[in-house]
Amino acid sequence: MTDRPLVSVIVPIFNGADLVSACQAALSPVLDGIPGGAEVIYVDDGSTDETFDALRAAQAADTRVRIVELAANFGQHAAFTAGFEHARGRYLVTLDADLQCDPADIPRLIEPLRHGYDLVSGIRRNRKDPAARQLFSRVTTALVTKLAGVPLHDIGCPLNAFTEDVARSLGAFGELRRFLKPVAVRVARRVTEVEVQHRPRPDKRRTSSYSVTGLVRLFMDFFVNALGDVFAWLFLLASGMAALLAAGAVVMLAARVFG
Repeated sequence: MTDRPLVSVIVPIFNGADLVSACQAALSPVLDGIPGGAEVIYVDDGSTDETFDALRAAQAADTRVRIVELAANFGQHAAFTAGFEHARGRYLVTLDADLQCDPADIPRLIEPLRHGYDLVSGIRRNRKDPAARQLFSRVTTALVTKLAGVPLHDIGCPLNAFTEDVARSLGAFGELRRFLKPVAVRVARRVTEVEVQHRPRPDKRRTSSYSVTGLVRLFMDFFVNALGDVFAWLFLLASGMAALLAAGAVVMLAARVFG
């Protein structure tokens, strides 16, 4: 594919060799239906299984597939931003490889971008995640909304759409660019939200490639990086973040016990 595509779909994947075939099968008809063409960029986030080989097989079968290989496991949001750096589309869509969010919703997220919006954030309704993960997601969304002024209802939804300009501008934020939507919403001029489907994980994969523990670390890193120094920790204590640390420990324990 030599012409520039209209849409780039960025899919981070970590130790997900078993996910590649189903993900590509679900994405392919969606890409077919996008006027102006589309590509999918899989970001291999330091996998130690056969993920890269599975991605190469998918690429051999479909020239719209591109692969970015990271040297280590940097985390989901870092993988998204790495994909942004290699994307060629005017509109950039983020998606998880486990297909809990349905690729069929991608055209619905792109449509507002055609009408002047810069960021379209997905909202997962009737979530199928374990209770521990849902609890942490609700707490995170509430705190980020209140403390960082991010007017979104689902900070953690992986299915989102960005204009090229907004996605590219994240590079100016250095380490903070890892915190995708809290930063992007500050850059975007017009933001909207779209409800998306949410499904259970495949039977053979009951846990996420990106753990609750990793999400807790990402959340705490966000505030430390945003505020810059030791005063970040004072801010965390003053605003009740100490309670979140305790809640995070409970969530992580529950995630280990209940999956």
